[in-house]
Amino acid sequence: MFRRFQKAVPEEPQTADHSLALAQPGQRLRITGYRGGRMLRARLLALGLNLGQEVEILQNNRGLIIVGINGGRVALGRGISQKILAEAV
Repeated sequence: MFRRFQKAVPEEPQTADHSLALAQPGQRLRITGYRGGRMLRARLLALGLNLGQEVEILQNNRGLIIVGINGGRVALGRGISQKILAEAV
């Protein structure tokens, strides 16, 4: 009846992607996407966190997440880690 007043809400695809902040230590993940803008993507690419890259969660404390990547370690803050989407390997 009042179709013209209904908002068109795009549906998000149902995937198994979760943020890096929810991962447990020792878990291996593959990066599948980002929830951020161009500057965030550029920063993550500079750190070596590319799409499709496999990482291992070494430590996940309240504010700091240490990620093992290519034999090295990268420390991420809680805010940035919540913007990185990953799936279990």
